[in-house]
Amino acid sequence: MKAWELFYKNIVQNKFVDCKDRIVLAISGGMDSMCMLHMFWRLKKKINIELLTVNFDHNLREASKKEALIVKNFSRKLGIDCILESIDVIGYSKTNSISLETAGRRLRYESLYKIAKRYKFNRISTAHNANDNAETVLMWLIRGSGNFLGIPQEMSLSKNISVIRPLLPIRRDFIDDYVKKHKLPFCTDASNFTDIYTRNKIRHLLIPVCEKINPMAVEHIFSLSCIQARENSYLDVISNKFLKKCVIFKKDQILLDLTMFLRYNDTIRFRILKNILPQKNYNSYINLIMHKILVSDKSEYRLSSNWLFKIKTKKAYFLKG
Repeated sequence: MKAWELFYKNIVQNKFVDCKDRIVLAISGGMDSMCMLHMFWRLKKKINIELLTVNFDHNLREASKKEALIVKNFSRKLGIDCILESIDVIGYSKTNSISLETAGRRLRYESLYKIAKRYKFNRISTAHNANDNAETVLMWLIRGSGNFLGIPQEMSLSKNISVIRPLLPIRRDFIDDYVKKHKLPFCTDASNFTDIYTRNKIRHLLIPVCEKINPMAVEHIFSLSCIQARENSYLDVISNKFLKKCVIFKKDQILLDLTMFLRYNDTIRFRILKNILPQKNYNSYINLIMHKILVSDKSEYRLSSNWLFKIKTKKAYFLKG
């Protein structure tokens, strides 16, 4: 099953798109997003939907201006309106002490949401694919997050606006074949080929090794993500029910009733801690906090520069400051 068939099957099975939906497409100009744009244009012939493309200039590379024009011209050729947005990634990164990658992602989603809300669109679609998901899962695994969920296929931003990722089951080589077959214009970001970033190291070094061991490695990682998504949905309902019984959130502190908390099994305890830890909710931190609770270690523990953890009598506290 190739790219278009997988895209259409995913749209139908997950009911990502309904008649009269208004969808904002985040289009960088790369192969993945131009493939998605063309597929939605084909989908528009089958379903009565309205499309709008948005391209972002991160002000990091000179080539961004050229890429924006390619997206705008191709959108116009397909009869789709296009918005070109400029975002200050460097400034936002410095102000918030975060990486350029994180800053860019935050600014893109904030802008996409504002555009969708302003023009009354109810869906935002990004072009993440199966390889992107595999890279994310492996990156989280290496960092010790204990999460195989990967990139969610759908997430809600508000009551009326959600993000969908219809290309998520599709491997990158299938997308490349689709782009070549339909002779679609696209841009190549040179930074994708450097091994400065962790994701690129995983993409260029780790994924090829996994695929040598098993050519279906990327698909299997996606299947694993889908399994965890289903299990997460079920366990979240249960753990949130128990969380409400033993956790109190205040302005500058989180209070955990240990008498109630210790009645639950290990899985529920772990998920409660993962959901309430204010920062650094990786496995190692959760296990450390759990150990301190089990042995009644009353020494203070600095979770981060902003948060402190301590135990007093039958209560545990996460204190800000």
